[in-house]
Amino acid sequence: MRTYTTPFGLIRNFESQFERDGMGGYLYRLEGKGKPIPVGAGERQRFVSQYASRIFLLWGAMMLAVVLFFYHFYSGVMHSTTVLPSSVIFSDPLLYAGLSAIVVPTLLLMRWLRRAPARALAGRAPVGPELTRDEARARVFGKMSYAQLALIALIGAWSFEYIADGYWDRRWIFMPPLVVLVAAVQAFRKWRFERLRPGSSR
Repeated sequence: MRTYTTPFGLIRNFESQFERDGMGGYLYRLEGKGKPIPVGAGERQRFVSQYASRIFLLWGAMMLAVVLFFYHFYSGVMHSTTVLPSSVIFSDPLLYAGLSAIVVPTLLLMRWLRRAPARALAGRAPVGPELTRDEARARVFGKMSYAQLALIALIGAWSFEYIADGYWDRRWIFMPPLVVLVAAVQAFRKWRFERLRPGSSR
């Protein structure tokens, strides 16, 4: 399971596309499963450093944009209604439209930055095939722990109670059960994969 909560998680996930080749260099696999392309240790470090500096800049710009948007949105609510802002701020569709206009382009740009090595190495011949479906799934499930999935499910359950009590917009009541369901399905898939292929995802 990928961790995209902070720039540090993004950087670690980016680094996971490079695996040691046992001879002092690395093999780059796009998204961790593409054809292995040999790169030197210096090249790999340069890719990681460039990505880190760009992702911190992008993340900072997104956070600043979100803060400025919330400030202007909150100010607009204060001047346009006598209802307490806390009771209307999370039910205004303009809030979600504005956040989407900030977050969606940022996510697309993050994806584009993540694939920078693939573009830079496009002319270099790979030294092997892509991972098979089972090999790719083994890597994904190997990074996913039952403790992480349990924590996600608990957060979903807590959010349901929070929304049901009226602290958040009740139109989002479907989201917590969906989060719990996704965590449960992933846990089942991991368990079934490990049961059918013992040791494959460790």
